[in-house]
Amino acid sequence: MKFSAKVCGSLAAVSLLVVGCSDGQEVDVEELTIVTTSSVLDQATSMAVSEYAQDQGTTVEIQDHEDSEAVYAALETQTADDHAVIGIVTAQQVSDSEDQELQLPDDVEIVSQAPAELGLVATASTMTSEQFTSDQQESNEADEALELAAACEGLTWIHAETPAGEVDAINAELKDQGCAPEFENSTGVDTDAYDEITERLKTEPDVVAMLYSLDPVIVDQGLTTLDVATDNWPRSSVVAVAPDDDHAALAQDVTAVLDEMDSESATELLRGFHDSRRSVSDLDYEVDQAIRHWLAGQDLIDSDTVTGNFAGTEQ
Repeated sequence: MKFSAKVCGSLAAVSLLVVGCSDGQEVDVEELTIVTTSSVLDQATSMAVSEYAQDQGTTVEIQDHEDSEAVYAALETQTADDHAVIGIVTAQQVSDSEDQELQLPDDVEIVSQAPAELGLVATASTMTSEQFTSDQQESNEADEALELAAACEGLTWIHAETPAGEVDAINAELKDQGCAPEFENSTGVDTDAYDEITERLKTEPDVVAMLYSLDPVIVDQGLTTLDVATDNWPRSSVVAVAPDDDHAALAQDVTAVLDEMDSESATELLRGFHDSRRSVSDLDYEVDQAIRHWLAGQDLIDSDTVTGNFAGTEQ
């Protein structure tokens, strides 16, 4: 329950609490290591957990890894009893899973799962979207695949957020639907790359990018989505995970943050994260300040502790 998560977070001791599975003893954790990927949402979520945990008195270190597999491997790091290690990753749902089961190693347990579901959408400018629809309607074909083929002809499709293991599968599925544009693989992790994709979507009439539906750039830049079937495209969730051993169960601090991350608040978190990284203002506007601004907006920390210029979050 949302209210209880906040209450638990505020009443937590000045540390995380780890419950030892072997003997049931409770151990105060003074240090927390968060291992995560270079994904923008993973990074922003890790920083939110870090800032909140530090606000509760825990020393936190964030370690970046190439992908989720490297994160899972890093969970095996041996630490002292008062030093916990958790992973924060974007985990894909198992295909055709009715209960939305996530693809995780057998020896990893979910500590907490954000309620925001990450679904991919084909994002484009309104001009590109209107032309796409017009091309479908003007093709005069009874076959939907041929209509889609006409609309996709000449498009450049950028995989910006598509999981690496799903790129080929999505391309093949689009082809089965009749859509076979030119494909590019990119990444929005780096601010310059993210801004370049945004600029191309705004200025190039035949560019489409695969983004998460909660990406703030869609609303902030007046973009829209193409009408293509996405039912079989991968869906994911941000989760905090721990190894299936004495550090399997962590206390309130991690859950207090992830419980707040529905689609709307995740969009706000990403907006502040991106804006702070590209800020060139003479006024201080650092990423950690943007994260604390978001935490205060979720009533997780006292707004009086938030400093800095947040004009960058205003659209």
